[in-house]
Amino acid sequence: MKKIALFLLVSLVFFASCKKTVESEKKSWDINLREANELKIEYPSFANVINDQVKIADTAMNEALALIDEKIKIQKMTDANGLLNVTFIRNLKEIKTLKYSVRTKSTELRSLKLDISEMMTSNRVIAEAERSANDANSKLQVTVNSRADADSVTGFVLSDLKSNVSLMDRMISNAKEKENLEKKKVEQAAAIEKQKTEAAQPIKCTYCGVLNVPTAVNCKGCGAPLKK
Repeated sequence: MKKIALFLLVSLVFFASCKKTVESEKKSWDINLREANELKIEYPSFANVINDQVKIADTAMNEALALIDEKIKIQKMTDANGLLNVTFIRNLKEIKTLKYSVRTKSTELRSLKLDISEMMTSNRVIAEAERSANDANSKLQVTVNSRADADSVTGFVLSDLKSNVSLMDRMISNAKEKENLEKKKVEQAAAIEKQKTEAAQPIKCTYCGVLNVPTAVNCKGCGAPLKK
Protein backbone atom coordinates (compact mmCIF):
# COMPACT_ATOMS: atom_id res chain seq x y z
CA MET A 1 0.00 0.00 0.00
CA LYS A 2 2.83 2.38 0.85
CA LYS A 3 4.44 1.75 -2.54
CA ILE A 4 1.15 2.45 -4.32
CA ALA A 5 0.62 5.64 -2.34
CA LEU A 6 4.18 6.77 -3.12
CA PHE A 7 3.68 6.01 -6.82
CA LEU A 8 0.44 8.02 -6.89
CA LEU A 9 2.13 10.93 -5.13
CA VAL A 10 5.06 10.93 -7.56
CA SER A 11 2.63 10.72 -10.50
CA LEU A 12 0.63 13.67 -9.20
CA VAL A 13 3.79 15.74 -8.76
CA PHE A 14 4.95 14.78 -12.26
CA PHE A 15 1.68 15.67 -13.95
CA ALA A 16 1.42 18.87 -11.94
CA SER A 17 4.90 19.92 -13.07
CA CYS A 18 3.98 19.11 -16.70
CA LYS A 19 0.66 20.97 -16.55
CA LYS A 20 0.64 24.03 -18.73
CA THR A 21 -0.12 27.40 -17.16
CA VAL A 22 -0.31 30.96 -18.40
CA GLU A 23 3.05 31.61 -16.77
CA SER A 24 4.72 28.57 -18.33
CA GLU A 25 3.42 29.53 -21.77
CA LYS A 26 4.74 33.09 -21.31
CA LYS A 27 8.16 31.67 -20.47
CA SER A 28 8.02 29.41 -23.53
CA TRP A 29 7.05 32.42 -25.63
CA ASP A 30 10.04 34.44 -24.43
CA ILE A 31 12.40 31.55 -25.21
CA ASN A 32 10.87 30.91 -28.64
CA LEU A 33 10.97 34.59 -29.53
CA ARG A 34 14.61 34.89 -28.47
CA GLU A 35 15.56 31.84 -30.50
CA ALA A 36 13.73 33.18 -33.56
CA ASN A 37 15.66 36.45 -33.31
CA GLU A 38 18.93 34.53 -32.96
CA LEU A 39 18.09 32.55 -36.10
CA LYS A 40 17.55 35.79 -38.02
CA ILE A 41 21.06 36.87 -37.11
CA GLU A 42 22.61 33.49 -37.93
CA TYR A 43 20.60 33.01 -41.13
CA PRO A 44 19.89 36.48 -42.54
CA SER A 45 18.55 35.02 -45.79
CA PHE A 46 15.63 33.67 -43.72
CA ALA A 47 15.00 36.96 -41.91
CA ASN A 48 11.93 37.88 -43.98
CA VAL A 49 10.11 34.57 -43.51
CA ILE A 50 11.04 34.50 -39.82
CA ASN A 51 9.73 38.05 -39.39
CA ASP A 52 6.49 37.08 -41.12
CA GLN A 53 6.11 34.05 -38.88
CA VAL A 54 6.83 36.12 -35.75
CA LYS A 55 4.11 38.60 -36.77
CA ILE A 56 1.59 35.79 -37.22
CA ALA A 57 2.56 34.27 -33.88
CA ASP A 58 2.53 37.64 -32.13
CA THR A 59 -0.99 38.35 -33.34
CA ALA A 60 -2.12 34.95 -32.09
CA MET A 61 -0.45 35.51 -28.71
CA ASN A 62 -2.04 38.93 -28.23
CA GLU A 63 -5.44 37.47 -29.02
CA ALA A 64 -4.81 34.68 -26.52
CA LEU A 65 -3.78 37.09 -23.76
CA ALA A 66 -7.02 39.02 -24.21
CA LEU A 67 -9.14 35.98 -23.37
CA ILE A 68 -10.83 35.60 -19.98
CA ASP A 69 -11.32 31.85 -19.77
CA GLU A 70 -7.99 30.54 -18.45
CA LYS A 71 -8.28 27.09 -20.01
CA ILE A 72 -8.96 28.50 -23.48
CA LYS A 73 -6.29 31.17 -22.96
CA ILE A 74 -3.64 28.56 -22.19
CA GLN A 75 -4.60 26.52 -25.25
CA LYS A 76 -4.45 29.57 -27.51
CA MET A 77 -1.09 30.58 -26.01
CA THR A 78 0.17 27.06 -26.71
CA ASP A 79 -1.02 27.44 -30.31
CA ALA A 80 0.79 30.78 -30.58
CA ASN A 81 3.99 29.20 -29.30
CA GLY A 82 3.56 26.49 -31.90
CA LEU A 83 3.60 29.16 -34.59
CA LEU A 84 7.17 29.99 -33.52
CA ASN A 85 8.12 26.33 -33.92
CA VAL A 86 6.93 25.63 -37.44
CA THR A 87 8.85 23.22 -39.66
CA PHE A 88 11.54 25.51 -41.09
CA ILE A 89 12.29 27.08 -37.71
CA ARG A 90 12.64 23.63 -36.08
CA ASN A 91 14.84 22.59 -38.99
CA LEU A 92 17.11 25.61 -38.61
CA LYS A 93 17.54 24.88 -34.90
CA GLU A 94 18.41 21.24 -35.58
CA ILE A 95 20.75 22.17 -38.44
CA LYS A 96 22.67 24.41 -36.06
CA THR A 97 23.04 21.51 -33.61
CA LEU A 98 24.07 19.04 -36.31
CA LYS A 99 26.70 21.38 -37.76
CA TYR A 100 28.28 21.52 -34.31
CA SER A 101 28.03 17.71 -34.10
CA VAL A 102 29.98 17.38 -37.35
CA ARG A 103 32.87 19.32 -35.81
CA THR A 104 32.91 17.45 -32.50
CA LYS A 105 32.44 14.00 -34.03
CA SER A 106 35.13 14.65 -36.65
CA THR A 107 37.56 15.39 -33.83
CA GLU A 108 36.44 12.28 -31.94
CA LEU A 109 36.80 10.04 -34.99
CA ARG A 110 40.32 11.32 -35.68
CA SER A 111 41.31 10.51 -32.09
CA LEU A 112 40.20 6.88 -32.21
CA LYS A 113 42.59 3.97 -32.69
CA LEU A 114 41.76 2.59 -36.15
CA ASP A 115 43.50 0.22 -38.52
CA ILE A 116 44.45 1.40 -42.02
CA SER A 117 41.21 0.24 -43.65
CA GLU A 118 39.06 1.78 -40.92
CA MET A 119 41.06 5.00 -41.06
CA MET A 120 40.49 5.33 -44.81
CA THR A 121 36.75 4.79 -44.33
CA SER A 122 36.75 7.24 -41.42
CA ASN A 123 38.47 9.91 -43.51
CA ARG A 124 35.86 9.51 -46.26
CA VAL A 125 33.01 9.76 -43.75
CA ILE A 126 34.54 12.86 -42.15
CA ALA A 127 35.11 14.49 -45.55
CA GLU A 128 31.52 13.82 -46.58
CA ALA A 129 30.15 15.16 -43.29
CA GLU A 130 32.25 18.31 -43.54
CA ARG A 131 31.13 18.69 -47.13
CA SER A 132 27.48 18.52 -46.03
CA ALA A 133 28.13 21.16 -43.35
CA ASN A 134 29.75 23.48 -45.90
CA ASP A 135 26.93 22.85 -48.37
CA ALA A 136 24.47 23.70 -45.62
CA ASN A 137 26.12 27.08 -45.15
CA SER A 138 25.95 27.77 -48.91
CA LYS A 139 22.35 26.64 -49.38
CA LEU A 140 21.14 28.57 -46.34
CA GLN A 141 22.65 31.79 -47.70
CA VAL A 142 20.18 31.87 -50.58
CA THR A 143 17.32 34.24 -49.77
CA VAL A 144 13.94 32.56 -49.33
CA ASN A 145 10.68 34.48 -49.60
CA SER A 146 8.04 31.98 -48.56
CA ARG A 147 7.47 29.48 -45.79
CA ALA A 148 7.12 26.69 -48.36
CA ASP A 149 10.56 27.48 -49.80
CA ALA A 150 12.00 27.70 -46.30
CA ASP A 151 10.54 24.30 -45.39
CA SER A 152 11.90 22.77 -48.60
CA VAL A 153 15.44 24.17 -48.35
CA THR A 154 15.90 23.46 -44.66
CA GLY A 155 14.36 20.00 -45.02
CA PHE A 156 16.87 19.04 -47.73
CA VAL A 157 19.84 20.40 -45.78
CA LEU A 158 18.67 18.73 -42.57
CA SER A 159 18.24 15.34 -44.25
CA ASP A 160 21.77 15.48 -45.70
CA LEU A 161 23.31 16.44 -42.37
CA LYS A 162 21.37 13.78 -40.44
CA SER A 163 22.54 11.09 -42.82
CA ASN A 164 26.20 12.03 -42.49
CA VAL A 165 26.11 12.50 -38.71
CA SER A 166 24.43 9.09 -38.45
CA LEU A 167 27.33 7.52 -40.38
CA MET A 168 29.80 9.17 -38.02
CA ASP A 169 27.88 7.88 -35.01
CA ARG A 170 28.00 4.32 -36.35
CA MET A 171 31.73 4.53 -37.01
CA ILE A 172 32.41 5.89 -33.53
CA SER A 173 30.17 3.23 -31.94
CA ASN A 174 31.82 0.39 -33.89
CA ALA A 175 35.34 1.64 -33.10
CA LYS A 176 34.56 1.94 -29.38
CA GLU A 177 32.95 -1.50 -29.32
CA LYS A 178 36.04 -3.00 -30.97
CA GLU A 179 38.28 -1.14 -28.51
CA ASN A 180 36.26 -2.48 -25.56
CA LEU A 181 36.46 -6.04 -26.89
CA GLU A 182 40.23 -5.77 -27.25
CA LYS A 183 40.49 -4.35 -23.75
CA LYS A 184 38.48 -7.27 -22.37
CA LYS A 185 40.75 -9.73 -24.17
CA VAL A 186 43.81 -8.11 -22.62
CA GLU A 187 42.19 -8.15 -19.18
CA GLN A 188 41.19 -11.82 -19.56
CA ALA A 189 44.72 -12.76 -20.69
CA ALA A 190 46.18 -10.90 -17.71
CA ALA A 191 43.77 -12.69 -15.34
CA ILE A 192 44.73 -16.10 -16.75
CA GLU A 193 48.42 -15.26 -16.46
CA LYS A 194 47.88 -14.18 -12.86
CA GLN A 195 46.15 -17.47 -12.08
CA LYS A 196 49.02 -19.41 -13.65
CA THR A 197 51.55 -17.42 -11.65
CA GLU A 198 49.67 -17.96 -8.41
CA ALA A 199 49.24 -21.67 -9.19
CA ALA A 200 53.00 -22.00 -9.72
CA GLN A 201 53.86 -20.56 -6.32
CA PRO A 202 55.18 -23.07 -3.69
CA ILE A 203 52.81 -23.87 -0.84
CA LYS A 204 54.02 -23.03 2.64
CA CYS A 205 52.90 -25.38 5.38
CA THR A 206 50.99 -23.50 8.09
CA TYR A 207 52.17 -25.96 10.71
CA CYS A 208 55.93 -26.32 10.18
CA GLY A 209 56.69 -23.63 7.58
CA VAL A 210 58.25 -25.98 5.04
CA LEU A 211 57.83 -25.00 1.37
CA ASN A 212 56.20 -27.63 -0.82
CA VAL A 213 55.74 -27.94 -4.59
CA PRO A 214 52.46 -26.44 -5.94
CA THR A 215 50.98 -29.89 -6.60
CA ALA A 216 51.64 -31.26 -3.12
CA VAL A 217 48.66 -32.45 -1.08
CA ASN A 218 50.49 -33.08 2.20
CA CYS A 219 53.51 -31.34 3.67
CA LYS A 220 56.76 -33.17 2.98
CA GLY A 221 58.07 -31.96 6.34
CA CYS A 222 55.32 -32.89 8.77
CA GLY A 223 52.73 -34.66 6.63
CA ALA A 224 49.97 -32.18 7.48
CA PRO A 225 47.32 -31.51 4.79
CA LEU A 226 48.12 -28.39 2.77
CA LYS A 227 45.62 -25.61 2.25
CA LYS A 228 45.62 -24.32 -1.31
